[in-house]
Amino acid sequence: MRKEQKVAILLALASQLYASDAILLEGVSASTHSFREDLDLSSPTNLYRVEQSAQFGTQVLTKEDIDAYQPKDFYDLIDKAIGIDVTYQGRKSPFFINMRGGGSVTYIIDGAILPSTANRILLKLPMSAIEEIQIVRGSTALALAPSIGIGASNSGSGLNTGFIIIRTKRPKDTEGLISAFVEKSSNNPTANGQDIFLGTKLGDGSVDGYIGALVSRSDRPSSDKRFDGSDSKAVMLTAGLNVDRFSINAMGYKDKGYFELQRGITVQKTLDDSKWYYDPIETTVLSSDLAMQWNENHTTLASIFQVEYEHSEYSNEKFGQSLAPIEKRYKEKSNGYSLRHNMTFDNTLIQLGGQYTHSDGFGANLNSAYNRFDTNILGGSASIEQSLFDGDLVLDAGYRYDKKHINYSSTNANKNSANNSVDMAPAKVMAFGALYKITPMFLLSGRYFQGDEGSSGDFDLLTKDGSSLHSEKQKRSEIALEAKIKPYFQPTITWFNVDFTNQKSATTDTYTDTKGSEYYYYTESDSLRRGLEFAIKGSHSGFNYLLALTHMTKNETKNKNGVSNSIGSSTAKNSFTGKIGYTWENYRANLSVKKIGSYDTSTSAMGTAYDVHLGDYTSVDANIAGDFKYSNSIYSAKLYGRNIGNTKYATRYTTGYYYDRGRTIGLELSMAF
Repeated sequence: MRKEQKVAILLALASQLYASDAILLEGVSASTHSFREDLDLSSPTNLYRVEQSAQFGTQVLTKEDIDAYQPKDFYDLIDKAIGIDVTYQGRKSPFFINMRGGGSVTYIIDGAILPSTANRILLKLPMSAIEEIQIVRGSTALALAPSIGIGASNSGSGLNTGFIIIRTKRPKDTEGLISAFVEKSSNNPTANGQDIFLGTKLGDGSVDGYIGALVSRSDRPSSDKRFDGSDSKAVMLTAGLNVDRFSINAMGYKDKGYFELQRGITVQKTLDDSKWYYDPIETTVLSSDLAMQWNENHTTLASIFQVEYEHSEYSNEKFGQSLAPIEKRYKEKSNGYSLRHNMTFDNTLIQLGGQYTHSDGFGANLNSAYNRFDTNILGGSASIEQSLFDGDLVLDAGYRYDKKHINYSSTNANKNSANNSVDMAPAKVMAFGALYKITPMFLLSGRYFQGDEGSSGDFDLLTKDGSSLHSEKQKRSEIALEAKIKPYFQPTITWFNVDFTNQKSATTDTYTDTKGSEYYYYTESDSLRRGLEFAIKGSHSGFNYLLALTHMTKNETKNKNGVSNSIGSSTAKNSFTGKIGYTWENYRANLSVKKIGSYDTSTSAMGTAYDVHLGDYTSVDANIAGDFKYSNSIYSAKLYGRNIGNTKYATRYTTGYYYDRGRTIGLELSMAF
């Protein structure tokens, strides 16, 4: 059966539904969020528990939020989050995330820590697979994951500046959901996709569990003139068991798809003729976590995971020319374990834990025609949180230690001896926080973070010009004032400061020491990011809204060549996001806005492009949906539009501008039972 015929049948079924004796529900929504204790930010059973003083910098996107935004994919959704800007380039690493003007982010799916290929792993993750997303800005919560990125690296540098934690869908009861969408943007073929989720709760009382399964497919074709199409097939299985105070959860996810890398349009309005694509691009994620509540004061948490990623990249082809494609294969595997124990004594919470991760990979990846690596990270953390004066004052402090060992790491087949069997300088991190309830209405929170990469140890870091290198340090501070004045008016203002000293970057040049071992040369620089974040949220009489502005006051880098300011140059000064929703009876309407300031410089592997027009756009999305009951099932229909103003904007420039598709109009139909 052709795809167009499948879509036509779905539309015919919807038409028949509306023509029948459909019964309006009394305030029933098909996207009701279920409470899970392991999703409570303060719960000791939450593997991703965040200190109370850090919760002001943590944004949670629930299933209802995802439904309200109706995003195209994960990156379209995360671009709506406060303080986050997603940039796109039609090249080998398509998406970059700036969190408050820059930084590096660690991604976690149900305990599985994703490697550096995360920006391609997340391309195909179905929105229907997600229960909620937890965005931890500042990354001062030390127990979540290693403070340095896992996977290939020629350096121990890179203390992360945030976490994005994805929690997958579990069944609330015996339930099912079938959904399908069809959408169209100008000058592109029609896109469509389908999802089926089935799940049930098992048992009752002291022994119970659940099992669920998701199957998803999507097809977003493109014309050769644009060349940004993709397709994907994904399957996910989840299961859990609770026996008295013991619980265990498991998740398995696998996808396979095709992904085209968009053609750039130069400032001279010429179209880049390069033809790059991934076929296939595959991901497998296996994870499991367990919790044992020995009593009300002691809880042990553990997790285990494995992530496999591989792709076949095709290049060398040119549009309008008959050239044979060149296939480049890459494969990477990561796995890890974590163990944590939470102890509560009166008003004191102590958390102790350790983590181990291992990664290896081989093949052509990003701008390197050759990659070969095998690395691991061993680390641990300890923290204490103390509640005083009946909870009006909460203080916390923590320490984390991570050490990366490089068995081997090379980007050149002729230099496989580079960086073999060495320990990188350990990352030593301290964090302190305080939450003060000034009144029941006003809360004042503060966080301080200090990270130190230490000395070089037995890894002899050198610069090519012979200048000295120094230990790397990070200092981060955040202060926030929250006001819960009325349910419809809850403002927050946050000041943040991120200060990097001696941040190191490996070059592609190598040298040989007296023992005959090869190493990479390094460079270092200082950077400082500072700004203010304003947010207002509330709900009243069916209305709900969220408005947020991130305003950068400083974003500069200093090295031996001088000081450069990236505000208005490579990053925007202001980033605004807003969402307004309204629910009446069985209908829902939502409108969201993203507005970004302008900047005129873009740096990539091809060099730096100056005087290009990037950002400076306002994108508006909107949707309206209705729920109906028929034969004991809930049917929903949603009409949606993305970028309804048809704004053609670009966020990066390499082989050219990569303009947004513009206005997209779609229809989604679903049946819940």
